[in-house]
Amino acid sequence: MKRVLSLLLALSVGLNAGLFYVQNSGPKHEGPDRKGPPREDHRGGPPSPDNAIRNHLEGMTRHLDLSEEQQDAIREVLAENMPLMGEMRRRSEEANRRISEVFAAANFDEEQFKQLVGQASFFKARADSISAVMLLGEAAALTAEQRAKYAEIAPTVHSTPQRNPRPPRRNPPPGRRGP
Repeated sequence: MKRVLSLLLALSVGLNAGLFYVQNSGPKHEGPDRKGPPREDHRGGPPSPDNAIRNHLEGMTRHLDLSEEQQDAIREVLAENMPLMGEMRRRSEEANRRISEVFAAANFDEEQFKQLVGQASFFKARADSISAVMLLGEAAALTAEQRAKYAEIAPTVHSTPQRNPRPPRRNPPPGRRGP
């Protein structure tokens, strides 16, 4: 039972890291949730902290009509926290990569697997905590109307939903199994 729970935990952590990678890599595009030209990524990968801060502020300013003072306050919060959050995410992704390697190894090392799952979870939790601190800083700089609009246009600030999630599989009733 412990092994099954450990495997499920690792799978969950791996899927979360994979989801983050898919959502934050690859070419940017215009779509219903994006206005304006696509943003340039740093060398085809995730944007650098400076670019991420600039892109985030540009989007917030465009949608919320931020004043210069609000932009300065939010820029300060992001500059203070975004590099560490990026490092925590990078470490979580690295631990998840190593989890996959350990899991696929000919000689499965259960202790190393458990240790890596703990590391990945710790780094992801730290990144999530830092993200919450940044949201608190942003909230302090926004008016009540701006916060309401931000919550409306940016529902992913509270979670990382999947793009095009698949519906859950349902087993057909007995006797109605397909070919």
